[in-house]
Amino acid sequence: MSQPVYVVSVDSFSGKSLTALALGMELREAGLRVGYFKPLGTLPHEVAGATTDEDAYFITRRLNPETPLDAICPVLLTGELMERAMRGEVAGLGERITEAYARVAEGRDVVLAGGVGDLARGSVLGLSAPAVSELLDAAVLVVAKSAADVTVEEVLLAQRLMGERLRGVIFNFVGADDREALAGPLGKHLAARGIPVLGALPKDDLLGAVTVRDLTEHLPAKLLCCEKALDQLIVHFVVGAMGVASAAKYFRQLADKAVITGGDRADIQLAALQTATKAVVLTGNIYPSGVIVQRAQQLGVPLLLAPHDTLATVARVEQMTGRIRVREDAKVRRARALFQEHVDMDRLLDVVGVRRG
Repeated sequence: MSQPVYVVSVDSFSGKSLTALALGMELREAGLRVGYFKPLGTLPHEVAGATTDEDAYFITRRLNPETPLDAICPVLLTGELMERAMRGEVAGLGERITEAYARVAEGRDVVLAGGVGDLARGSVLGLSAPAVSELLDAAVLVVAKSAADVTVEEVLLAQRLMGERLRGVIFNFVGADDREALAGPLGKHLAARGIPVLGALPKDDLLGAVTVRDLTEHLPAKLLCCEKALDQLIVHFVVGAMGVASAAKYFRQLADKAVITGGDRADIQLAALQTATKAVVLTGNIYPSGVIVQRAQQLGVPLLLAPHDTLATVARVEQMTGRIRVREDAKVRRARALFQEHVDMDRLLDVVGVRRG
């Protein structure tokens, strides 16, 4: 009989999908037959004529690729579904989730269920995180973004909502001060209330990186050259609004960056191209000179033509940089390395009731 483990978070964009994937890979390494599914999804993704959740599809391709597409995310939280639910026109979603779980669980020791958003997401459908954990009779692991006071209080509230199902917490984006607190009074405080701290993962620039492709789609921008470099990872963003001498000095200090600057700032564009730059974003819908395009092509650096001014473009970039997306092999390798170093797997297996294979 398989053990369901529901990986949820008290706030959005806390890294729970990447945590679930790293955990699944470690469980498989421990000799266990592992499956993954996502009861509720929010990222529609078309595959072979079927619609599923993008994160769920990516993770199942890594952990249980033979699972049918219609089982890996049985409920997609679309605007239409939410409106119908508020009119009382939706029924049977709980049964759909348990049926999908049964299909994923067949022949497996552990099934990881991925949470969506925060604990309240899905409440309109009667499918909040506490409700789904009860529906699946699952052990619950909470992933929390940092160990700030307000986050810790949300973890304590999560225990109040889910009771003994909540088996422990993994903190993400942990700084040096947080790590010291978790090793001392804060960790003891949580442990005394039955919430063991199973891991404290540091903030990592690579995990927060975005690809040139994702940036192009999100802005949205027109790609002017170098399509082969679309899967390059951007770790830093720099706004080139200063004098060229200051800009050149600053650009040399950062690698793996994208430079955002006005389409009419050829001096800044050239300075960016002379350093380790992954992309140059040209704002204001102003096309660069032929010299800039030619130089970018020679270096293989994509030029992205953004339709908005620099301020609006920066705002759009900020919208996407707080989200950890699990797509690239480099991120998966880094996440797993951090998981191995900073998560107590033996204790985690013990609290969720799973033995090594």
